[in-house]
Amino acid sequence: MTTSESTTRLQEFIKLTLPWAHGHQVKSIATFVAAIIEKQTGCQAQLARSQGNQEAACKRLSRLIHNERLRPKDFAKWLCRRALEQTPRTGKVRVTIDWTSEDDQHLLVISLVVGRRALPIFWRAYSQAALKGRMKRYELAVVKSAFRLIFDYVQPRRIRLTADRGFADDGLLELLDQLKINYILRVKGNVKVFWDGHWTKLHQLRFIGNSRRRNLGRLYYCERSPRRMWMTMSRARDKQGNWGIWYLVSNQPRRAKQAAAEYCYRFDCEEGFRDIKWGLGFSQARVRQIDAWSRLFALFAIALLALTTVGLRLLMRGELQDRLHQVASRRRNRRELSLVTAVIALIQKDRTLFESLSARTTLILDYAL
Repeated sequence: MTTSESTTRLQEFIKLTLPWAHGHQVKSIATFVAAIIEKQTGCQAQLARSQGNQEAACKRLSRLIHNERLRPKDFAKWLCRRALEQTPRTGKVRVTIDWTSEDDQHLLVISLVVGRRALPIFWRAYSQAALKGRMKRYELAVVKSAFRLIFDYVQPRRIRLTADRGFADDGLLELLDQLKINYILRVKGNVKVFWDGHWTKLHQLRFIGNSRRRNLGRLYYCERSPRRMWMTMSRARDKQGNWGIWYLVSNQPRRAKQAAAEYCYRFDCEEGFRDIKWGLGFSQARVRQIDAWSRLFALFAIALLALTTVGLRLLMRGELQDRLHQVASRRRNRRELSLVTAVIALIQKDRTLFESLSARTTLILDYAL
């Protein structure tokens, strides 16, 4: 397959992902998604260097991400649809919510867990000024919009939602209960629960002996707005030998070990952020206009979905393990690269791997590499 043919395959994938985009937009998006994979940077000048005429390419990219007719919400909506159409029709679907920031620009991202990475499938971008006093309101609005779309493809009972301590407020808990979503959230230790006949802060509860887990049962959580939740405590030592404690709440009964194991999937969104921000180089982007920054993030999210799709297609064919020796060393039968990092390195060596890119590839949500 020639470079032109591989770019055409990428254009076909983007056309199915963004059916509202016309021909020139699809071609431009495909060009710069390919450049992102090749150059692994968010710097517009460096992306333009891969296009021959650097000045013309810079203007082309700038026009693309500043085009007001391309609504950032449309990118998020249709990328979410594409990812969900590629999910299996049975089994658990794990979703995480988290914020990521660059200077005074912030992204609220809902990610789909695939293996031990998370793909951004829905997001909203905000400036620091826009978030002041409105963060919780925006979180609720984004969750409502995202799951209204997700429920078109995935039944609520299949979803497992995880989020960090900043999301465990009364408004979100009430919304998740209304949506009938199974969730596990980490909460702060200074929150009070109704324990042994009186309200007690979580960090005042102790583990029994040398145990590392404790099941607290179904308690009233939060004195200000009580609601009954299933609660557990788990602890582990960090690399410095200090204890780290997780206080986890859920609307479903789980033992402490099960709850901690499920909550661990939340960290996959951190791996997904690393893939986009450092693996692909989005952290190098310097775009001040917030909508343009969101459109540029969309190009990186499309690139990550395409890379994951190629990697899983190669994995299902049994080709990936045979190719890994080209880009990774082997130590004690373990490879040192993630799926995304490995596929980036392989495509940079052989662009014909885009032949494996197909929107009909099913995302293996529990793959191992």
